[in-house]
Amino acid sequence: MPSSAFADSKFIDPRHIRMARSGLGLSVRDLAELAGVNKATIVRLEAGLQPARPSTIDTVRTALEEAGASFLVGDDPDAIVVSIKLASR
Repeated sequence: MPSSAFADSKFIDPRHIRMARSGLGLSVRDLAELAGVNKATIVRLEAGLQPARPSTIDTVRTALEEAGASFLVGDDPDAIVVSIKLASR
C-alpha cells in the first residue's frame, strides 16, 4: 500500500506523465495548455526522447496535480503510484 509521501519530481518519468494525463482524460494539447508549455514539449517529454529540464517536469507535474493527479511513493522507492482523483458524481 502506498504511503502518503509524494514522489520527488526527479523520479517522475515519461510513463508517469502519460499515465496521469490519460487517467485525467486530457489530450496532449490540454496538458500543454494547463502547463503553459508547447504541445511539442509534452510529446517529447512523454516519448522520453531527451532529458527534460527539472523545471519543465515540475511545471507539468504541477499542472497534472492541479487537475487531480498525485504521484506517490510506496514501500518500494523505485515504484511510483499515479493516483487520479475522480470527479464527484
